[in-house]
Amino acid sequence: MRLRALLETDALGLRLLGGEDELDRTVRGVMTTDLRDPSRYLSGGELVLTGLAWRREPDDSERFVRILAAAGVAGLAAGEAELGPVPEDLVLACARHRLPLFSVVEDVAFASITEHVVRQVSGERAGDLAAVVDRHRRLMTPGAAGGGPEVVLDLLGSDLDLAAWVLSPTGRPIAGPTGPGAAELPQPVRTRLAGEHLAARRAGRRGP
Repeated sequence: MRLRALLETDALGLRLLGGEDELDRTVRGVMTTDLRDPSRYLSGGELVLTGLAWRREPDDSERFVRILAAAGVAGLAAGEAELGPVPEDLVLACARHRLPLFSVVEDVAFASITEHVVRQVSGERAGDLAAVVDRHRRLMTPGAAGGGPEVVLDLLGSDLDLAAWVLSPTGRPIAGPTGPGAAELPQPVRTRLAGEHLAARRAGRRGP
């Protein structure tokens, strides 16, 4: 899921304090911490939730944010329940390291945000897995419904919206988009590609 989706969910009580240009970052998990150095527990892509108990002086913000940025976290959300408004030194440190920063209103529990993120991320992963299984099934099905270049090209068209063709070394079409309105690869293009392929083979280079 994207950071932007979290911000658009009113029930989470998130308010953006900085990093508007980075809201398309992908959130792969969530971590709650008040450790001064949580790097050993970070793998990248997390939304880090903190109550700011690690902050004892303004310089602590720079150190903490530098560690998070180096770990590749997606963003930082600071709670206001214990210490009040997010300190300006943390806002500035996040701006320097291009780390999106949110405040969490005091009546929203970190557990609620964690549950929401985990539910969304798990759902997306399940959807990705189902798509992979479906692609594998389509590629491995025997007969006209599966296998062969036609299925690969169909997947490229349906999943990535890419028109693709398979040509012989002489430029003869072997497989391509099918159905009403399907595009055709023009003869001059096929001839040019075949010529480039032949010239590359003669010269020992990679073909087009």
